[in-house]
Amino acid sequence: MTAEASSPFDALARSNVNSAWAALALEVLAHLGLERVVLSPGSRSTPLTVAAARNPKLEAIPILDERSAAFFALGLAKRTRRPVALVCTSGTAAANWYPAVIEASLSGTPLLLLSADRPVELRACGSGQTIDQTRLFGPYVREFFEVALPELDPGALRYLRQTLVHAVHRSLSGNPGPVHLNFPFRDPLAPEPEAAAVVSRELLEASASVLTRPVESVGDGGGLDAVAVERLGSHRRGLIVVGTVEPREGDEAFADAVALISRKLGWPVLADVLNPLRAHAGEQGALVCRYERILRDRRGDPELAPTAILQIGTLPTSKVLRSWLGQLDAASFLLGGRPVNTDPLHRLAVPLAGEAHVLAELLPHQKADARWRDVWTEAESAAAKGVDGAMEPLDALFEGKAAWLLSRHLPIGSPVFLANSMSVRYAEAFWCPGSRAYSIHCNRGANGIDGTLGTALGVAWGDRPSVLLTGDLAFLHDSNALLGAGRFQGSLTVVLVQNNGGGIFEFLPISGMEPPFEDLFATPQSVDLAGLCAAHGVEHRLVESWDHFKSLIERLPSKGLRVLEVRTDRKADRRRYRDDF
Repeated sequence: MTAEASSPFDALARSNVNSAWAALALEVLAHLGLERVVLSPGSRSTPLTVAAARNPKLEAIPILDERSAAFFALGLAKRTRRPVALVCTSGTAAANWYPAVIEASLSGTPLLLLSADRPVELRACGSGQTIDQTRLFGPYVREFFEVALPELDPGALRYLRQTLVHAVHRSLSGNPGPVHLNFPFRDPLAPEPEAAAVVSRELLEASASVLTRPVESVGDGGGLDAVAVERLGSHRRGLIVVGTVEPREGDEAFADAVALISRKLGWPVLADVLNPLRAHAGEQGALVCRYERILRDRRGDPELAPTAILQIGTLPTSKVLRSWLGQLDAASFLLGGRPVNTDPLHRLAVPLAGEAHVLAELLPHQKADARWRDVWTEAESAAAKGVDGAMEPLDALFEGKAAWLLSRHLPIGSPVFLANSMSVRYAEAFWCPGSRAYSIHCNRGANGIDGTLGTALGVAWGDRPSVLLTGDLAFLHDSNALLGAGRFQGSLTVVLVQNNGGGIFEFLPISGMEPPFEDLFATPQSVDLAGLCAAHGVEHRLVESWDHFKSLIERLPSKGLRVLEVRTDRKADRRRYRDDF
């Protein structure tokens, strides 16, 4: 072969093998549609880190703490519905990803986990910074790949390309979620000075026998059983119950699909805050959001009892609603785009595998009970008047009013992240429906408080000004995420409810036992929040009144991280929630 006709592999053979291998890996991922790589510093991951930083198609985002990095990537993937890659070094570094990996798995969020590792001859022999990273995340990844050692052979490069194609596909199709690729590297790890910045287009094409597919081309597929759909439509008194849903088809399209299902069946829609329906309520003719208050007053009312329930996504957060649904003698249908069990009540339920827009198209118009929807919408109207009438004149700083005001006064289209524990529960109870097009996010896969701030920063990265509603314990549990404040590209306002402890435990029987309640359950933390923010260069504002609060949230800053501290009394909050709402 002449010099002019030499293989594109020859040029790379003169540079560092590890660098070329990693450069090809990141180039293929970029070709597949990957846009962002979240990097934590380390030696063994040098080839992957440099490859990500040198690739102009990729945004490389450095975050010191692997745990915060993983939750940040989770937030980015939740908002964009596209895979985000994580890179870390060998040893315990990847173990810090585990909580976010579990959340991503349970919530169906695509992540690509690129862990660097020692080569096989340095494992299980006392070599430093080495653990067994094989199948580290157990059942919480959709696939695990032990990637081969770098080699500049055409067949090996084709293998690497196809492995990455399959990894991206597994992260997105059928049941989206995290995929783990473990990359072993031998020394030397740093690239040689003359190594190419990225792999050339010629090399990419030479290493591929088929075209790679961008992430947008991976569809959900599947269909709905016609007999099950017919059975669903045979009921004249049914409820559509919508819990946590982050739809692939987009928020507005999902809301339109559910509205069409509701009109065709003649059924009201009970909507948690953790789906797009409350933020796109204009098309929802029979939207019920105050179901907890309704059921507290009319739990045994036969007028409200359905003969069928269509559940979309997971169940709403409310224990009152879940308990009521579990006691009904009603046929149940579970609609979801992922092959997972979403029925913790263990009813005799019919699974419907598909998306809401597919069901909306398949359903014929039914002749519903003329009075049925009115019973629920009238109950909703009365409950909403009761809640709004009690909330409007309330001057005391009550945690529930923070959620109520956010739903009314945030700028249109604001992304919102809700912390677990009481933040999501108060939002479910008090978030008002409207047409303000908020996008709502929450880590409801595993329902933990870990990673709250990091995930919210990921949601807000590079997007419009966003808001996090959180309690003090969830905020402090993830305070390491503040380390990224100086590099943060976006705008996040943290509404931090400071009630000096875990407010959710006030609703448990153990709250009446002192000791050990305060020290072992409420666990108040003596932290100067203003000082903590100052140490990280973060703006802190103490909310003085509800008028002050409204002025701070009606116009959000264009960039940066700020914390609005709302001080409440958690014991008074519990009494007010139970007695007044």
